[in-house]
Amino acid sequence: MNILVATSCFPALDRGVFDGKFVFTEVLGYAENGANVRVITPHFPGAKRRERVHDRVEVFRFPYFVPVSLQALRAAGVPMYRQKSLLAVAQIPALCFHFVVNILKHARWADIIHAQWSVSALFSLPAKWIFRKKIVVTARGSDLRLLPEWLNRYVFAHVDSAIDCFGPFPWNEENKRQFPSRYIKLPLLVEDRPPGGIPEDMKRVLAGKPGAFIVLYAGRFDRLKLNLNRLPLYDLIHAGRLLKSGAGRFHVFYLGDGDPETKRSMARLIVRLGLEDTVTLLGPRVNVLDYIHFCDIGVGGIAFNGVSQDFTAAEKPQLLVKGPDNAGSPWRDRVNAVFIEPESRADLVKKLAWAMKHREEIRSIGKGAKADMKAHMVESGSGAGLYLADFRRLLKRRTSPFCSFPDGN
Repeated sequence: MNILVATSCFPALDRGVFDGKFVFTEVLGYAENGANVRVITPHFPGAKRRERVHDRVEVFRFPYFVPVSLQALRAAGVPMYRQKSLLAVAQIPALCFHFVVNILKHARWADIIHAQWSVSALFSLPAKWIFRKKIVVTARGSDLRLLPEWLNRYVFAHVDSAIDCFGPFPWNEENKRQFPSRYIKLPLLVEDRPPGGIPEDMKRVLAGKPGAFIVLYAGRFDRLKLNLNRLPLYDLIHAGRLLKSGAGRFHVFYLGDGDPETKRSMARLIVRLGLEDTVTLLGPRVNVLDYIHFCDIGVGGIAFNGVSQDFTAAEKPQLLVKGPDNAGSPWRDRVNAVFIEPESRADLVKKLAWAMKHREEIRSIGKGAKADMKAHMVESGSGAGLYLADFRRLLKRRTSPFCSFPDGN
């Protein structure tokens, strides 16, 4: 089977860029199960325009503006919706046009198109109409919030299938009601492997701190996401000041990237509070799971996003913020997660102090998380076969090029 993956971002591991790493995980799973994959994604500065990342996976990063040095819409570590400069905004039409053209260029080769995010599915629709190619979409969340509702409804009504892989979370059920489509229920494909050795940079920082309690914040330092989800990005640094003088050793690691001003303000706060020996900004890393395996508790997960999936796969408990994203979800306080009050530094410190004193209990919470979410996530190498089986069934179904329902009905 030939699968064309259309995505707004895809990692460049040789450049230390891991934007869209969950797409990379899926793609490798397809290849390991015998599929040939081509990835179509916008180019960004420093990335190779054409790259083979597996015997069966080739990545095509298309330029969308001339000269290429002035491309401003797609940049490593920054989501496109965060680009606000006049130059970046002016390049939106060019990127849309080149995205459609490049999908059409490779569509004849493909048996099926897997669009990551609904905007990629929108750009894939001409290939459906012209070449009668089947389109499957996986919506990731930000696209459903940022694109107009009517446009998302149109996309979901005209693709051949939408993958429902985010489990029994209220926001996922609401999205399915809001955007009717032919949904295929499948588990999330995640990276799930046993730990190797502790990463050298983490090992150096922890030298002389045997038995330290390790908190790992993973994710993008994005002001929009922080404001929307009320994550304790700065409060965790303040918690380090309050907890470092308590019983036992304590260290906070930040893993990820984000907007420059946020990173600078975090670094200034660490210095101002004298926490250089307690809080470490590691920066972005491709091998995120290698770090997660060596923490005691994780922060940065939202509902069941990519960060939450990684912590769950590694059997690590998470601090989750009480709020609409987690309300009514399978997450349960002190059973498979530890809940904190939004924007409450006192509650964050209280829960971390409790976790430090109850290490066996929080380890059980991490195991409970993986057990409870086992039905909704599977290791990509074995789970990708489930996706390919559904893709084959979809290819056998007769469908109108203008409607997602069989025989145009």
